[in-house]
Amino acid sequence: MTADFRLGRPVWLAVDLGGTDRRLLLDVVSPHEPMEIEGPEELDQLPPDALIVVPPSFEGPEAPRTGRLPQGRIIVPRALLWSLLDPARRGIDRPFSAADSLDAEQELRREGRRFWAGLARFRDLDADMKGRCRSLLAQYSADCATLWDRIESLATSGEADPFAGWQEPEAIAEDPAPLPEPPPADPDELAEWLADPAKLERVFGAGFTPRFEQSEMAREIAAALRDHVPLLLEAGTGVGKTIGYLTPLLARIAENGERAVVSTFTRALQTQILEHDMPRLAPLFPDVEARLLMGRSNYICRRRELKFFERPIESIDDAWTMVSFRLWLAATDTGMREEVERHPALRKHLGMLFDSPEPCSPSICHGPRECYVQRARRLAREAQLVVVNHSLLTNDFAASNALIGSFDHLVVDEAHRLPQSALDTFAISCDLIRAAVVEEVLGESRPAVAEPQATRELRTLLTDRRESGREAAEALTSLLKSVRAALAAYRAWLAALGETFEQKLGENQRPHGRVRIYVAEEAFGGMKTETLAFTEAAAAVGAAYASFSRCIDVLDDLPDSATDLLATHARAAELLAELEYDLRFVVHGDDAEWVFWIEPDSRSGVRGAGATRLDAGSVLRECWLGAGLAPVLTSATLAVGEDFGHMTAEMGVGRLESRPRNSLIASPFDFDKQALFTATPAFPSPERPDYLPAVVSLLRRLVSAVPRKTLVLFTAYHALQHVARELAADPTPGELFAGDDRSWLRTRPTILVQGAGLSPSELIDRFRRERHAVLLGTNTFWEGVDFPGEELEVLVVTKIPFQVPTDPWVEARCERLQAMGENPFSTFTVRDAVLRLRQGIGRLIRSRDDRGAVVLLDSRLHSKSYGITFLNALPTSVHYCNDADDVVHAVSSFFDAGE
Repeated sequence: MTADFRLGRPVWLAVDLGGTDRRLLLDVVSPHEPMEIEGPEELDQLPPDALIVVPPSFEGPEAPRTGRLPQGRIIVPRALLWSLLDPARRGIDRPFSAADSLDAEQELRREGRRFWAGLARFRDLDADMKGRCRSLLAQYSADCATLWDRIESLATSGEADPFAGWQEPEAIAEDPAPLPEPPPADPDELAEWLADPAKLERVFGAGFTPRFEQSEMAREIAAALRDHVPLLLEAGTGVGKTIGYLTPLLARIAENGERAVVSTFTRALQTQILEHDMPRLAPLFPDVEARLLMGRSNYICRRRELKFFERPIESIDDAWTMVSFRLWLAATDTGMREEVERHPALRKHLGMLFDSPEPCSPSICHGPRECYVQRARRLAREAQLVVVNHSLLTNDFAASNALIGSFDHLVVDEAHRLPQSALDTFAISCDLIRAAVVEEVLGESRPAVAEPQATRELRTLLTDRRESGREAAEALTSLLKSVRAALAAYRAWLAALGETFEQKLGENQRPHGRVRIYVAEEAFGGMKTETLAFTEAAAAVGAAYASFSRCIDVLDDLPDSATDLLATHARAAELLAELEYDLRFVVHGDDAEWVFWIEPDSRSGVRGAGATRLDAGSVLRECWLGAGLAPVLTSATLAVGEDFGHMTAEMGVGRLESRPRNSLIASPFDFDKQALFTATPAFPSPERPDYLPAVVSLLRRLVSAVPRKTLVLFTAYHALQHVARELAADPTPGELFAGDDRSWLRTRPTILVQGAGLSPSELIDRFRRERHAVLLGTNTFWEGVDFPGEELEVLVVTKIPFQVPTDPWVEARCERLQAMGENPFSTFTVRDAVLRLRQGIGRLIRSRDDRGAVVLLDSRLHSKSYGITFLNALPTSVHYCNDADDVVHAVSSFFDAGE
């Protein structure tokens, strides 16, 4: 092995070779000959003073520090390197493992190119900022300072990037063909455009073929946009929904100079739109700018930025955190949370950085140094096409389009999730967060005897304004005193509610989820003293603010700096007035359009009380009418059979001026050939005690005989946890699949369990990386996750996904429907569950080449009269099995036949 010592100290990147203990290393200073080693002990083959960047398997991924090797070598965790050189890149510490040496070398070359790009950015950083960072590290760790010096030396060496001419093998291509004319807005002409292979190939590349279903979808949407008519369009998996609605939407707004919004539920779909589909379509519409806008907790606000700089630094971990924060701020263009969600030093502080209820400050967050929240909103309002999520959309309706700005057209993808988002947005909640918001607005201090910073600064400005100013300062003191009294009274009210709840709970088991308030007097009657104390204290805040406002009105020489401080105190008084109104509404609890509830804390007491509208449709109808919109609502699951009635009502489009149109675009996939659906009528019903043991036994047999990646969907955590415990335990000999030498013990897969420590995104990543895994999941995994090809081949549905009947909202909604003369079970419960089931099974077949088996374990599909509704909603007929052995045989034979 030879090393290039032009820079004196080479830098080596290491990558794991999948399924082995071997690693491949590449010198990014002289990337000619990769070096393969068996383990860390072979690192002594490298030159003295080498800097070695290792994957997590070499060194713990959490430690934001360096470790010295013999002869002065420095080992650096990969995540730490990218936190220095590429801090704004999403997923900086996402692990990778190459399948073979060639794959590993390509990956290392990508990393090498990224390394040199990072050095260039590091070199251009502000010198004073770099000096402060280096001094901070040196104060706590000489090794860390040495690492910083090494990076600085490399960045300023003046050496040429050795990867400058390297290209991905697949990136080398001939000059692209000229683009076709943009697609027309006319529905029929647009459908013809999308059906033309030559046009599509020039836009999307070779191999992209027309889809009849996609062109029909575009035709329907173009007609609805033209006629300003609401549209509910169900598009099955594989139709290509995003191109199907983006093409007519872009054609429409480009032709007429209009604005449009696309709303999705998941971040993954937003990524697909903005990073995959829009870049292909954008050249056809050069004058249309598209922007992403997310909720405020996804961007760092200037106020939170300044507060984070006030954190004490007492250790090397604190120092690395502050250095990482400064480097990220210097690198980021968006200030987005997702850039640091995997950051080794900053991910522990996401709540402090982003989860703030306080609004932006007019003086701090606006103007030339606007914060990232305001910047994102400004750019979105300037764009013709804005991509948002459902929560932001409904919050924008609540704020009269103050977030997005007015727009002409709306397409809602994953529309089946919109009703719940609307209910959540317009719900009322009286909890401790409401008090925290007021304190955050003022910058509340601890202990409470000290004045908040905003009050202290305003007092100083007022006392400089002679006698009138001193009177205003005294009124300010009274206002602050009244605000604190109101907050104390509110907390006392919540404490009393918790005590009352605990007394009524008695020895009963603590409930999971919200508890319905049937009679307001029973829930709050014993708290009249505390309720009156808070309402009077809140009224006193209003009186104190009115007095303070009168004092301010006579002061005509206040500086501009007082404007924001005055607005801050006005907002605090306004928030308490809103809280008092909401609390009165909840305590009286006499509106038939709402359901009222208490939310217990997980240990003792309560988190709060609140109310939720019963009918999402009426909420959304008000939104459509208020904004003058005729929404296009699309999803893979909107109809029960061919009946759109349920979702028409839920979406609030049934009683608009224009009658909504419905369209059903079937999936192009051949489910008869690609999928096997099995059901076992004799399987124990979910209410029987032998049901969960039967689930465990079947899973062991199935996974042993068919060792393919398996997703098991549950409707309740307790069932999921029971099955997880049993699968983790050793089975008895009688539980093993008789006659199968690939027993559970010998082929036991990796068991991944939702709620067992890993986040849903981490579970998804781990499931994709594992060769043989079983993922047990509940609500999160019924929709919004994609596992194409061999990433998922067996899907087990343990129960029909009925909503919990004792949930306050579900119970009250059913009562209301019954009072209206309807059968709530058939018109609401079953239809809702059918759509949920269809979402769940939609996780399996994601492309024309996918094959997979669905195992339905709920025998109510056959024993109950409503079962036929579910069976008819499946994309193919069901293969009936006699018992668990028959299920295993059928699934095994299905895969054997495809090989």
